[in-house]
This record gives sequence, C-alpha cells and structure tokens, in this order.
Amino acid sequence: MLLTRIEHLLANQELRKRERVQIGIEFYFAGKRHVIDTDRRQILDLLISTFENAVQQNRELMKRTQELEASEERYRMLLENTFSGFYRATPEGKFLEVNPAYVRMLGYESKAELLQVHIPSTLYFSPADYEKLCTQLLSQGGLQNYVERLRKKDGSAVIVEENLRVARDGEGHVLYFEGFVHDITERIRAEEALKQAKEAAEAANRAKSEFLANMSHEIRTPMNGIIGMTELALDTDLTTEQREYLQMVKTSADSLLRLLNDILDFSKIEAGRLELDPVDFHLRDSLGKTIKTLALRAHAKGLELACHIAPEVPDFLNGDLGRLRQILVNLVSNAVKFTERGEVVVQVGLAEPQPPTGSRPEVTLHFAVRDTGIGIPPEKQRLIFAPFAQADASTTRRYGGTGLGLAISAQLVTLMGGKIWVESEVGKGSTFHFTARFGLAQEPDQTPPGDTLALKDLPVLVVDDNATQRQILQEMLIHWHLQPTMVESGKAALSALKQAQEADRSFALALIDTHMPEMDGFALAEHLLHHPTFSGAIIMMLCSPKHPEDIARCRALGISTYLVKPITPSDLFNAISTTLSHAETGEATRPHPSLPSAPEPRRTLRILLAEDNLVNQKLAIRLLEKRGYHVVPVKTGKEVLAALEKEAFDLILMDIQMPEMDGLEATVQIRKREESTGEHIPIVAMTAHAMAEDRERCLAAGMDAYV
Repeated sequence: MLLTRIEHLLANQELRKRERVQIGIEFYFAGKRHVIDTDRRQILDLLISTFENAVQQNRELMKRTQELEASEERYRMLLENTFSGFYRATPEGKFLEVNPAYVRMLGYESKAELLQVHIPSTLYFSPADYEKLCTQLLSQGGLQNYVERLRKKDGSAVIVEENLRVARDGEGHVLYFEGFVHDITERIRAEEALKQAKEAAEAANRAKSEFLANMSHEIRTPMNGIIGMTELALDTDLTTEQREYLQMVKTSADSLLRLLNDILDFSKIEAGRLELDPVDFHLRDSLGKTIKTLALRAHAKGLELACHIAPEVPDFLNGDLGRLRQILVNLVSNAVKFTERGEVVVQVGLAEPQPPTGSRPEVTLHFAVRDTGIGIPPEKQRLIFAPFAQADASTTRRYGGTGLGLAISAQLVTLMGGKIWVESEVGKGSTFHFTARFGLAQEPDQTPPGDTLALKDLPVLVVDDNATQRQILQEMLIHWHLQPTMVESGKAALSALKQAQEADRSFALALIDTHMPEMDGFALAEHLLHHPTFSGAIIMMLCSPKHPEDIARCRALGISTYLVKPITPSDLFNAISTTLSHAETGEATRPHPSLPSAPEPRRTLRILLAEDNLVNQKLAIRLLEKRGYHVVPVKTGKEVLAALEKEAFDLILMDIQMPEMDGLEATVQIRKREESTGEHIPIVAMTAHAMAEDRERCLAAGMDAYV
C-alpha cells in the first residue's frame, strides 16, 4: 500500500506542487551537531529521487539474479550431461562437487557416495601422487593435460587426463580447485599396442634384413663360384659341344643372379632402406658403355639398338649412376625381350628448359626407351609397375621373368625425383618414359679429344639402312661441323657417289653399315676401294657384335678402322680424328676397335687373399694370376694377421664372413698395429652381403673399399 501510494503521488506530482515550507533538520555526524535549514519540498524531492534509484537498482539486481540463476542452471545442466568428468575439491582431499560422468568414470553408484570418499587414500594408489598433484597445481595455478592413474571403486585402474585450475578468494587464499577429467585408458592402451606393434615390426624387419643379408651371402657365394669357374673354363680349349653346354650354364647362372638382385632390391625398397649413392659421371660415355653391354643380345635377335642424346643435354652430371644404369638395363632388356623385329632406341633429352648458368645447379632429364615389340593393352598398362605383375600370364610363360623389374625401376625413379609412365599400342610397340633429377657436375680440366676445327666442312658419306641410326649419326656429324650425305642402301650410295663425281666433288670419309639388304656394306666398301672418285678416301665400317667375323673381313679388305654398334659419340669422334690424323702424316693406321683391351699391370703386386670358400679362393687366385699378380691365400682373420707378420703385401682382399676371426675384426687389428708404425695397407672388402649397412660397417672398421 505504501509503495502504491508513493508511486501515485509521484505520478501526479502532488508532493512537488505543495507550497514551500522552511524547516530545519538537526543531526549528529562524527560526534558533532549539524543543522540543515531547507525547504520541505527539497527534502521530499531528495527522498523521492533516492527511492526511485533504489527501485531501479532493485529491478536491475533482480534481473541479474535471474540471469545468474539461468546461467548457473545451464552450467549445471552441462556438467550433468557432459561425457567429461568434472569435480571440485579442497587441497585436503575432500570433494565439494562431482558430476555424473565422473561418478561413472570411477565406478561409483551415486554422487553422494563419491562425495564421501577421501581422495588421497581412496582414489590414489599412492597418497604421494595426490600431494604431487596439489603441489604442482598450487605452484602453477593450473594444469593442462595432466595424466595420472586413479583407483576405481572395484580396485581396477583408470588412466585420466585432467585440466585443472585453482580458485582463490579476494585475499588470495585457496578456496578449492576444479576441472575436467577425461578417461584416456583406451587411448593409452591403443598407443601401447601400437608401440608394441611398431617394435615387433622393427624386430621383424631387422630379422628380415639379417635373413636377406645371410641369404645374399649364402646364395651369392656359390653363384659367384659357378659363374667364375664357368668363365675360366670357357677360356680353355673346348669342343663346340662343351662350349655350348658351358655357355648355357653361365647364362642360367647369370639369370639366377639377376633374379636374386631383383629380390634383394625389392626387399630393400619395401623396408625403406634403399638409398642413392651420388657420384660425378660423364653421361654420354656412361650410357654408351651401358647400351653396349646390351647390344649383343639385341643384335642376336636381329634388332637394331641405338642411343640418342640430345645436344643440349649436359655431359657432366652428379647422381646415382649405378641406379640409372639399373633402370635403363631393366627397360632395354624388357624391350629386347618383347621385340622380335625392328629396333630398340634409347633417347635422352631435357625434361624442361635448362636454367641459366648459376641459377640452379641441377637438371631434370627425360629418358625414353622405344621399341617395335608386341605392345601392351590399355587395360594392362596401369598394372605393369606393380610388383610381380606382367601384362598377362601367357607373357610369363612365353618370355619368363618375375615382374619385379618395372616395380623396382618405378621406385628408383621416385627416389631420383622423377616419374615413370608408358605409351603403348598393341602390335606396334611401346615407349617407356621416365624423368630423373641430377646435379650439374663441374667439367674436369682436360684437353678434348681431337680437334673439331680439323673436321670442319669435311664431306662424309653415311650408309645405313636403319633410319634411326642415320638420324643419330647425322646429328653427331653436324654437331662437329662435318658435311654428311645420308643414304639408306648400297645402291643409293653409288648414286650419291655418281652425283658427287658429276659435281666435281669427293668424299673424304665413308661410314658404312656392314649388314644391309641387297648390297651389304662389304660389297659396297670393295666397290668404293676401286672407284677413282673415292681414291684416297677413308672407309670406316659399322659392325655388329653378333658377327665377330666382320672384323676379319675388314682386315682382309684393308679397312683399318671399324666401330662396333651401338656407337657412342666419343668412339666415333676419336676414330675419325685418329684416322684422319694418321692419313695426313702418312702413318700406318692400326686397327681401331671401339672396345679397348684390358690394361696390363704396371708391376707385380703382392696380394693377400682372405677367403674361406675354396671355390671362390681358387677362382680369385686364377683371375689375379692371369693378370700377373702374386697371390697368397689364407682362410681366416687370424691367418691374415699371421701372414702380415711374415711378409709385406701391397693389398689385402678381405672376405667378411670367416671362421675364428672375421674380416671386420681382422681389419680392426691391422689398423691398431699400423698406429705405431705409421704404415697403411689398402684393404678391400669382398662380400656377398648386399645391404647398405654392410658397406658402412666395412668402412667403419677401417677398410678402404668395398666390392
């Protein structure tokens, strides 16, 4: 009633409309008497204003109270329904609040039951762990992702992760600490299981690697003996039938060794243990030698094998030459295997324009191996780079192979920063492409072979029935500033010769393929030797490794220079330069084969051979003695040390696995002895192990090289 009446008076301003009445108010403050003389209406206004403010503040307080109650209700609902546990507790170990999730997490029946427990003695397996938690929490003011092990009601353990904070009053006294708790027991178990699985996998991988290393040694050792002894037998006087049988033995052993190498490489790739070994190398010479090793197989099938490297490709590179050779040998061998007629061509160019000098010391090359073979169906092309895959089962039955070569090549290409793909058409052939990244190596300071100025504008007649070979030869000759005339047959050569005679021109040099249809190279060469226009010109024959008798025919015709296909730029350039130089000076030209013979040793070296396998020991002795070396064989590391006490050696060839004392321990002992003498004898490891760490172990023991 009072509030209603006051609000009515305020609304009608009745109090403010009454006449002014002067009054005095007496009051005491701080022990002193005070008197205020004022109008009664002013006092009423002051009281009314104060009341209005009180009413407004009361309304705002009620509103905030309602909002806080609603917020607290939402907060409580969140705590009650969240999957995360929540608790509030004192440092002494008494719960003030817990939520249902925390109750369930610890296996209790109700909140009331859990609120009664003493935290340090009930929930902790060791009360000291609770003291540790409180100490860290109070010193840091809070903890994030704190992991600990709690005891559930049934005595089992639960692993939890806590995020806690400390609540203090206005004076800084600790009121309680609170936070959320997550059950991470399953996560920890999963992590532990994963860790154990990882350790088991690593142990299995180590066992696999050791098994591979041992199998490599156990298989390579007798295989080396078979191949080596077969090669020695082939160097003796044999009947035709005996030679044929031994050649079959060697071919089979070589196939087994290649299979073993593929399996070992694939196993190392699977284990992620295959690493590149970059070296500086000359691209054109290295590829030329690699292609030459495959030429005999190609020419035996009547196939033309050629290699074309674009002029803009740099010569000196840095990269893993051994793995590059492996990729090319795989691809070219497959091309030869699946091609019955036609040609196999290796092409090398820049995958992208070469950057300006000094901007980036590397280059990406594009390799392509093209054949005219059986081709691959489109639906099979995406499968051939998978392990153990071939185009179809009949391919395996007809041509053989494990299907590992392309899978290994694909992995090697990836390691070399490139990619591999295939283009193919059934019945027309295939082209396998891959890219690889190499560093640019510094060109060595050396005098280039020959003098290109002496060859400038030299007229050359090139006769070859294979269009690819003609293109490659033409590009080489033009690059050296010669003037080539390219023809495809003996008949066309005679026509070109006639045209030159009519134009009063002559050829200084003729490059002639030995085997061509209709008129072969030898018939053409014999005709040219008696042709007046060709008098004084030089004839160079391009021979096939399939026909060693070609060399004898060259000599019979008086042709001093011949090159064995496939022809490398350095072979051709050196042959032309040397032959022309001899012709100008009038010196007799010696036969110039493209494959140099093995160099003779400068002096007789004394070699200590440590090998416990008698077959391999005998093989090594025979091979070394054929080159004029003196060899002393021993079977154990202890015998190595004893032999060194008796006499001096220039070199030690050390097997790794030997009884009593292995090669590694023997090397360590030798290096210790040398510390006092200052001497150093070269030690070369001989091992059938094939893992990268084997090489590292050998070098770490003090060996100088590894084969």
